[in-house]
Amino acid sequence: MSRASRACTLASILLGSIALVACRKAPSSNDAVPRASVEPAEAAPVASAPPVEPPWYVGTWSGGYEATLQPVEKMPGAVREWAKDDGTQASGKGTLTLTVDDSGRVSGASEGPLGALAITGVADENALRLSLAPREEASVGAFRGTLVATSQGDAVRGTLKAASGDGLLLRSGAVELRRSP
Repeated sequence: MSRASRACTLASILLGSIALVACRKAPSSNDAVPRASVEPAEAAPVASAPPVEPPWYVGTWSGGYEATLQPVEKMPGAVREWAKDDGTQASGKGTLTLTVDDSGRVSGASEGPLGALAITGVADENALRLSLAPREEASVGAFRGTLVATSQGDAVRGTLKAASGDGLLLRSGAVELRRSP
């Protein structure tokens, strides 16, 4: 066999091999990756939680108080004006209205012998803890006070304690609030 015929034979074998490889069927994408035999499940419907009952304090409350002279122990060194207070000034019946939100934040107002007061405070699992301050620019005689009232059945009861801005008049009074419709 001559060198030229060997080269021709070798070239034929090489071209035939290339043609054979090129004609093979390429694997399809379905053959390359096996398919899952299970289809994905649909999400199960979410059960709704039962409605949560709001805390006892949520809502609007209203009621009244009767401011009276706050008894003060008259001992040496006490403020002399306390002994002179006969309790007639800034005494009598007043009203309170307040709203408590879900977070326990309290806001409201009071009218009466202690003046027009703004109410702010907080509610917790069994009590309202409130501050009362003048709604308008305070004068020396304007009252400020506190009220701690506890839940007692369908009412909230407590004691309001207040003092004039100069601290010379001290008042207290029982408070009862009921839920407003």
